[in-house]
Amino acid sequence: MLLTAVGAPPAGAEAPAENPAQVVREVRIDDRTRDVAVRSPEIDGPARTKWVRLLLPRGWSPDTTRTWPTLWLLHGGGGDHRDWTANTHIEELVAGRDAIVVMPETSGCSAYSDWWNHGRGGAPKWETYLLDELRPLLARKYRADARRAAVAGLSMGGLGALKFAADRPGEFRAAASYSGAVNLLYKSRDGGFDGPDAVKAGGLVCLTDWKRVWGEPGYPFDTQDPGDVRQRAIWQRNSPLYQAARLAGTPLYLSYGDGTRTGPGWKWGDPPPPASRCTDPAAHGTDDGVERAIHGMNQELRGRLAELRIPATVCASTGTHTWPYWERELVASFPMLMGALGV
Repeated sequence: MLLTAVGAPPAGAEAPAENPAQVVREVRIDDRTRDVAVRSPEIDGPARTKWVRLLLPRGWSPDTTRTWPTLWLLHGGGGDHRDWTANTHIEELVAGRDAIVVMPETSGCSAYSDWWNHGRGGAPKWETYLLDELRPLLARKYRADARRAAVAGLSMGGLGALKFAADRPGEFRAAASYSGAVNLLYKSRDGGFDGPDAVKAGGLVCLTDWKRVWGEPGYPFDTQDPGDVRQRAIWQRNSPLYQAARLAGTPLYLSYGDGTRTGPGWKWGDPPPPASRCTDPAAHGTDDGVERAIHGMNQELRGRLAELRIPATVCASTGTHTWPYWERELVASFPMLMGALGV
């Protein structure tokens, strides 16, 4: 079923002429769920269109003058706007909460960044699209309050959540990362995956040259010359580890596993995840090479935040790079996220 959102812009919303992003289609999934197709020149591809899934609260209407706080949930590499509703009970979790959940689609290798494109810039500009175009568009069409927003994401989306909070201090009232790729300049100390390996794999997923994203990281990855830094500065600019100081003042939640396949010890319907799950493994396991690298990245970020005396809620546990752990941590972090929104 196709619908058209209507209503006058709330006070302070960006005027339509100033925003090139446009809603070109809306599909009603159920009473609370809408899939919205948005076209923007900042999106690459012939259609320049991506979907956004919205969970709307009871009593929502596009015709009112009020607005609703927003929780942004970002997908991981290879994912899309349907991932959170397909793999978690987010609908039940947010039921009764007076907030809009925004689940945007980017690409499987977006890195939630404006791409370097070999120095040429231009599309895709994922951060510009999401934060400078989609946010005011949702404010205008769907009464989403951009000033009362929190952001969370998994894997690549965890990178995006902390990157957005660091890039735009104060614009998100809380940020949560579940198994986030929080430093893609991570260098494994024992022959495991390095951070740039994830960007290279993303290029394969997207059938594109991985160097388009941020260029090349330079030493110590694809060169043995310490003076050969190539585009390392771009990688650092997009790394929550290197931008950690800019996270000061934002409530933070970090969860990650060690790569050991033990099972989450929790399922939907159980009481809230117990604090005892956060066993804080000092070293990584060997069952899951991806989460093994994630463990190293997050250990570095955790240490950096401590150096800067920036508080963060941290849950390091046994576990792998899979949805049962991410849903557990979404539930565990949900009170913090909702509390930051005043919901």
